[in-house]
Amino acid sequence: MGVLFELGEGRRDGTDWPDYTQYGFNAQDVEDLLALVTDSSLNTAPGDSNEVWAPLHAWRALGQLGDPRAIEPIIGMFDTLCEDDWALDELPVVLGMLGPEAIGPLTDFLHNRTHAEFARGMAVSALDEIAQHDPASRDSVVRIITDYLEYPDPDTSGLNGWAVSSLITLEARESIETLRRLYQGGNVDLFACGDIEDVEIELGLRERRSTPPPDLRPALGLPMQQDPKPKKVGRNDPCPCGSGKKYKKCCLH
Repeated sequence: MGVLFELGEGRRDGTDWPDYTQYGFNAQDVEDLLALVTDSSLNTAPGDSNEVWAPLHAWRALGQLGDPRAIEPIIGMFDTLCEDDWALDELPVVLGMLGPEAIGPLTDFLHNRTHAEFARGMAVSALDEIAQHDPASRDSVVRIITDYLEYPDPDTSGLNGWAVSSLITLEARESIETLRRLYQGGNVDLFACGDIEDVEIELGLRERRSTPPPDLRPALGLPMQQDPKPKKVGRNDPCPCGSGKKYKKCCLH
């Protein structure tokens, strides 16, 4: 395990992860790697230390090993690490690498309203990643996310927008009636994907808008938008409120 304390800061690009098997990691190391991922003293270590990066390298190694024993412990860290940008981005990727065996636990997590909104968003992203890694699971994942949006949590419009974004990624045209009902009910953050006309355009179900785009700035307490075509804001884009934070870490929360 010592090498993971020497690697230091990781790179953001998921395609540029080191091959951790080159360091000799194998199935016998799964429990020790999980111990690093779940070690609170490492996850809260000083930001300029190498120790704080050890859990990241451990969860990446677990993803590459593909051992299903890692599924439940990693999902169990969602609530603890959902405020960590690296974990928010990468733990869903790791679950995608771990594969369809994670679908059941992730579905249970998504529907459990005791979990934090961002943590449940990680579950949605992980389901999305599984479908992209394993196309045979795509229909099951679309059905799970769509079923959630049939009875969405009324207190988590950001999570609901997150789920819409995943359905767009998965080109889930078959979910359009559920999406129309969701937007009709008003229980979705319009900054995530725009309004229902934007969603229909993204899904290839219409060519152009038939109504003016909504002005989203008043929702942030900002002056009315003069530009008739305000930009949609992705979760990883700078927040339009001007805080300097990513939208997912600011007004989406």
